[in-house]
Amino acid sequence: MTRKSILPARIIITIIALSSLAGSNALSADKRVVTDDGREVLIKEDGTWEFRSTDRFANTKDGQRILLKEDGSWQYVGNVPMVSKQQVRTTELDIKLEKVVIETHEKKVQKNTRVDSQTVIYLNLELSPLAKSSISINKNDISLIKVTDNKNRHYPVISIQPVPKILKPDADTKITIRADGAPQWWKNIKTMEITFKPGIFGIQEPVTLSQKVDNFDKKKVDGFEEIK
Repeated sequence: MTRKSILPARIIITIIALSSLAGSNALSADKRVVTDDGREVLIKEDGTWEFRSTDRFANTKDGQRILLKEDGSWQYVGNVPMVSKQQVRTTELDIKLEKVVIETHEKKVQKNTRVDSQTVIYLNLELSPLAKSSISINKNDISLIKVTDNKNRHYPVISIQPVPKILKPDADTKITIRADGAPQWWKNIKTMEITFKPGIFGIQEPVTLSQKVDNFDKKKVDGFEEIK
């Protein structure tokens, strides 16, 4: 017969009490947070809160964000964050989807005509003058890019140009991303998305841009751009 060890009741009660105390301490510590308009708030363990400063954010008409300090001074802190289907802007980086072009190349194969296609995505990246560091772009960044359509079909990314590239604060650059294949209208493809994973362009969170297929440009080419 197997004997089971039984803890004394007073030890069990002590363990429960210590566990509850540890959990309470983790949840009850005072915290400092910043509101959307820039004011610092102290969140207290007793369930109350209070403002710790009267600093606030304000947005200018040209898309800049400024911090209005309680001493009457102010300073630029970067861009006004925004998110749309064709543009995502953080306080430091502005990523804009300018256009998408479907390139097709026809090639005679014996008596038949073979049609190959690539989807070319044109982006503009602008780095705020207040950015803390430059952005490095290289050909290995294609592993951090995903191109899909509304039917969840994937289009392998084959290049990003120009590379290597260093984007410095207070500068902008044009980036071209090529994906193999193109959406087919008879398969009811209506939109395409390009997703940038954390790490590329220095971003910390995924960024997704999208465009309607009806708004794509179409172009016949003699051959596709050589991948270097």
